[in-house]
Amino acid sequence: MKPNFLVAGVAKCGTTSLFYYLEQHPEVCIPKKETFFFIADFYKKPSDDNRGRREPSRIIFTKDQYDQLYHKCDGGAIGEVSTCYLHYYKTAIPQIKETLGDVPIIIVIRQPVARLISGYKHFIRLEKEDLSLEAALKEEPHRAELNWDFMWQYKGLGLYADGIAAFQNNFTRVKVILQEDLTDQPVATMQELFRFIGVNDTFTPDTSVKYNISDPQKNNLWFKYIFQNKNVKALLKPIANIFTEEKTRRKIMHKFRKPSVQGENKLIIDPELKEKLKDFYREDIIKTQQLIQRDLSLWLK
Repeated sequence: MKPNFLVAGVAKCGTTSLFYYLEQHPEVCIPKKETFFFIADFYKKPSDDNRGRREPSRIIFTKDQYDQLYHKCDGGAIGEVSTCYLHYYKTAIPQIKETLGDVPIIIVIRQPVARLISGYKHFIRLEKEDLSLEAALKEEPHRAELNWDFMWQYKGLGLYADGIAAFQNNFTRVKVILQEDLTDQPVATMQELFRFIGVNDTFTPDTSVKYNISDPQKNNLWFKYIFQNKNVKALLKPIANIFTEEKTRRKIMHKFRKPSVQGENKLIIDPELKEKLKDFYREDIIKTQQLIQRDLSLWLK
């Protein structure tokens, strides 16, 4: 067996929530969130800086590994949910077509400045980012040259139009949804996606948990002690890996996470920098709007 639909990204746009909502459906099989298989070559030369590396055990490097992963699935809608393929569309698309054929593609996008802030806060929460936002944006090209993981491309990941156009030109069925859809109307959005991938669209997933939030957990003592304490993680992780699947471990972790109350941990951006970012994304937003036939005028304000 192999995937017969694929989510192509984007990071910090709700893909983790989408994964958990999809895999609740009895006709859907997604054995692992993110294989990175179709861009695995990027990880063969990891960054010398530990912060910029992705743990090799999370990457599927060979076709045999990829095929073995999907042996667990027995018919129905078989999928992969990724955060990286839209960004690396030039590399990913030919390999996806060669391996999977003309499969349905789902893409989740978000207002790019909000996505950028979420990406930055993600590494602040993990205590990996030590630069101000403005300094980190200036450092972005240099980090890319040093093979830092794509998640550090705060600014670049918010450019959607070229990737969407490329997927539309190479695949018969491409569906783009907004993170707002998943947040404001999660059940209706998921049932629409169930129809898109050809499974029973009357199924109602539990959408009560918001996954992979980027808010700092400074006041969440349980989360800090269990999931962010290096000594505790070193002790518990090998045991957890033996007795639980990756997606089960993720669910447990997300249950402990707490979103900030309104206004708490809000990142204040310099107004001048914010206007520069809006100007940077303006042309791409307009192009994206035309490609997906959705009104994105609020993204420009």
